[in-house]
Amino acid sequence: MGAKELEEGAGTLALDSASPEMAMALTVEQLIDSLAVRVDGPRAWDMELVIDLVVTDSAATPVRHRLTLHNGALTHRTAGPGAGSWAPAGLTLTLSKPQLLSVLAGEGPAGIEQSGDASLLGELVSVLTEPDRSFPIVTP
Repeated sequence: MGAKELEEGAGTLALDSASPEMAMALTVEQLIDSLAVRVDGPRAWDMELVIDLVVTDSAATPVRHRLTLHNGALTHRTAGPGAGSWAPAGLTLTLSKPQLLSVLAGEGPAGIEQSGDASLLGELVSVLTEPDRSFPIVTP
């Protein structure tokens, strides 16, 4: 890619990181990390929210992923079976990985078990930026 960029210039080939095949190959943790790097920190600075994602198909027992948006940064923790209890989240979604991918693709939480304030998902999405798919990797 670096040589191609030097020969043809930046942005000649855009990687489609949103392809379904690529998204299914990522772990739930990697999907959450891909959200975290898209948070517009200055816009999210004053937001405080906690969303739990209970993913039902990633193991024999559901795994809880806690997303916390605080001080403009999205962080997450994972709790497997036997983990200690956490304070209740503002929103809890119980879903499979394909349903999570649908939510992340902007299709909304229709048909997904949820408890809490459903508007928190919209608040999180409102501070996500679109990634630049044709960024230069070699040239400034």
